[in-house]
Amino acid sequence: MVVNQKELAQCLGISTRQIRNLRDEGMFRNVKGNRGYILETCVQEYINFKVNAEMGKGASVSIEKIKADHEEVKKNISALKLRKMRQELHEAADVEAFLADMLTRFKNRFLSLPSKIAMQIAGEQDINAIVRALTKGFYEALDELSDYDPDSIDGGETDYFDLEDEEDEV
Repeated sequence: MVVNQKELAQCLGISTRQIRNLRDEGMFRNVKGNRGYILETCVQEYINFKVNAEMGKGASVSIEKIKADHEEVKKNISALKLRKMRQELHEAADVEAFLADMLTRFKNRFLSLPSKIAMQIAGEQDINAIVRALTKGFYEALDELSDYDPDSIDGGETDYFDLEDEEDEV
């Protein structure tokens, strides 16, 4: 039975554009001298095409891609965990808490400077002694900002976990 492009599309449940695309890929040969298609041949070709797409290359490629993507994610997670163990990486909440605490201590120390230094320089007539006392107080306050300890960012706890156990969970 010879059918036209529209009838073939209706029989196969696809668009006429898809018929043209598949014809351009080498399927659905036209009848010589006619612009029609042999229905039985085209149906069998389309069935083979769909079976190969579902069972053959298409399915195995997608499964392999999924497995490769999964392995990539596991690799990235392991790299992040290793950086955390080496204290090259910290949780954002831990860094935020550490900085808030450090800046609060700096603010308190800095605000206490006037009363502390005022007692030291009360009645002092030598300008150099006053400058030295102020400078010493400022440096002590600034030392609060230079105290960086990676252990204190994580709360002093370092998680040493077994990466092999983690792989099973991912």
